[in-house]
Amino acid sequence: MCLSSGLCPIRKLLQSGIKIGLGTDVSGGYSSSILEAMRHAFMMSKCVNFTQSDLKPLSYEELFYLATLGGAQALNIDKEVGNFEVGKEFDALHVDLSSVSSPIDLFPGEDLFQIVQKFILLGDDRNIVQVYVQGKKVKSPVRPVFLV
Repeated sequence: MCLSSGLCPIRKLLQSGIKIGLGTDVSGGYSSSILEAMRHAFMMSKCVNFTQSDLKPLSYEELFYLATLGGAQALNIDKEVGNFEVGKEFDALHVDLSSVSSPIDLFPGEDLFQIVQKFILLGDDRNIVQVYVQGKKVKSPVRPVFLV
């Protein structure tokens, strides 16, 4: 959309067996956040559905897949990364939805599906407390600083 080249019918591509992954590219967008890429793909799939009602919008499960294992498969590196299978590189985020100044409200009785939906739609860097790349911690929790 940022390149004004149209709306990608991701559902149609998936149905055709084409490997699809989500990524970030500031030249083609305005954010390096994979969460933003997921949100844009979600909204774009809803826009495609307005004109092609047979192409249902992407689900949250599909968005999560496209941002993880789908991207690894599209790049043909799914034997090394993309999920937590034994033997693969450990690339992971430690997410805390109740962290200081989190934009997300949690309520009793919410299941994992609802919590993941909230993270995809509302989460940001305040919820990511640790980042691991190839098994090494590259970001640790930052203690909140309060100015008086």
